[in-house]
Amino acid sequence: MQKNDQALMYDFADCLAVQTFLRMTSLPFNVRQRPNVDFISPDGVIPLLKINKTLITGFNAIVDFVHKKGVTLTSHLSETQVADMRANISMIEHLLTTVEMFVLWKHDETYDKVTKLRYGSVYHWPLSSVLPFLKRRKVLEELADKDWDAKTMDEVGEQADKVFRALSAQLGTQKYLTGDLPTEADALLFGHMYTLITVRLPLTNITNILKKYSNLIEFTKRVEQQYFKQ
Repeated sequence: MQKNDQALMYDFADCLAVQTFLRMTSLPFNVRQRPNVDFISPDGVIPLLKINKTLITGFNAIVDFVHKKGVTLTSHLSETQVADMRANISMIEHLLTTVEMFVLWKHDETYDKVTKLRYGSVYHWPLSSVLPFLKRRKVLEELADKDWDAKTMDEVGEQADKVFRALSAQLGTQKYLTGDLPTEADALLFGHMYTLITVRLPLTNITNILKKYSNLIEFTKRVEQQYFKQ
């Protein structure tokens, strides 16, 4: 993640997940960074895939769009494996992303030293202060709607551990979550694992919890080597 990159941890993770998915499908694409992309996106969702004049937003929508064009990573899976894959995606998108949002927006030191600066980095003052404040208020309302507003960091860590433990058990000694071939769940898992491992935050407890699961760390190294270092 570049220092002048406005993307926050969970957005960067989803952008990386889409790149990984497209690399897994061997589809050609170009990556372009844009400031204020959450305002460019018609529904505020990141990442964006632009094909001619069509905009597709969000990891799942992009995967579905590619699938409808006849390109899929799941043709080898049984119905049970497809259900497991979707459950893994849901767990990452809903629970792990909420953990990441909590750390970035609720934890005061992380907000002051990282989130506020990154989110406001592409704006001039006073927008550089006002827009992060408004975004924080919106995210905190979302956390409250999920009954996360009163959670302690220890409780949030327990939720993260729950996700890591389940994914680690699913992965086991396999190359990917469902065996020898990757699916979109592996792309999404890599995006979030790589981001959690590499992004430096004042709060390290979530990353420290992740490091207990050596097979997830090795999975991340393996996917990076195969799809990004060749």
